Amino acid sequence: MVGDVHVHHPSYDPAQREYLMHYALAEDVHVVNLLEMGHHTGTEFKQAGFGEKFRVQRGNFALVSGQEDPRSTFGHIIGLNLQAMVRETATYDFYDIAFRGIHAQKDALVGFAHFSWNGCDLPRGFPWYVTTGEIDFIELLQFGMVNRLDYTDYLILGFRLTAAAGSDTPWGSTIGEVRTYVHTGDKFDVDDWFRNFKAGHTFVSNGPVLEFTVDDELPGTELRRSPGTRVKIRAQAKGQTRIGLPTLLRVEGPGGVVKEVRSKSGETELALEIQHFVEASQWLVASVVCDNNAVAHTTPVYVVVNAQPTWNPRRGPKSIEKQLAAIAKIESEFAKGDDARNAGVRERLQQAKSFYATLRDKMSR
Repeated sequence: MVGDVHVHHPSYDPAQREYLMHYALAEDVHVVNLLEMGHHTGTEFKQAGFGEKFRVQRGNFALVSGQEDPRSTFGHIIGLNLQAMVRETATYDFYDIAFRGIHAQKDALVGFAHFSWNGCDLPRGFPWYVTTGEIDFIELLQFGMVNRLDYTDYLILGFRLTAAAGSDTPWGSTIGEVRTYVHTGDKFDVDDWFRNFKAGHTFVSNGPVLEFTVDDELPGTELRRSPGTRVKIRAQAKGQTRIGLPTLLRVEGPGGVVKEVRSKSGETELALEIQHFVEASQWLVASVVCDNNAVAHTTPVYVVVNAQPTWNPRRGPKSIEKQLAAIAKIESEFAKGDDARNAGVRERLQQAKSFYATLRDKMSR
């Protein structure tokens, strides 16, 4: 079922909710996440409320309230499927506090906005708070852009981040301009949508359909395998002239491209099926590019061998240096202040630096 994780519009008036439901029906977006947007001094795009009581559902379509908050120089955070908004201005820049408050609510998710285009100060805060282990998803696709470079960096370091897509309407052109596809089966249930989203059973797209399994298991799944075995990879991309014809279908892992196929003469489908040799733990993702630059990308399947992490110890140290450089830039700006904000930021940066130091040490063993 299709969702948009990032829509801004008030919903406190019945006429607004009716308008938004017609919008969702017209765009065929089953779950529209309406985000009340915060900043240091207040919030905008006010919602009628949060939780199941304030959901609006009509058949297989639902409006669900969430938040984009905190939003500071360290980036923008999304909270989905909330029972209540999590907001504390006294500790506004201490994102880990907000993360824990969101996750304290049953089946709520924490995401990072604008990942796709390095917008709103990425990678300014992300290298710091991805180390908290509290980030469930990233907006991998937005405004027609997919940030494969940074996504690969974090997968190489062993992080597990679900791929999502958000239109950022009204800044994006329309609800559903980009879409988060969640595998839920034939029956629509809002709670199942969020549970399967949290499990990583997703792909994102602004046009083509992308199907991807490893040993018949969906993206987000962890497979435990013995060294020296093979896994069956299947990927299929489908498009058409109005949304884009697939020209390149690719499967990648921590060592680079595993397999790719290219269109020969305007096919509406591309597919591949291979037996992939597995010696060490790894992640595997599929992506497609169309003739009009429409794209789709999956969350990884994680293949775990001998309970080892899915990182890449050869490529990892370079990615770690990239994260430490971003942290050092923030440190230089907060080096002198002795107030609670400066001290709290420095404390959290030091924790992140220690995380990366330990990670680098483990990779070198």
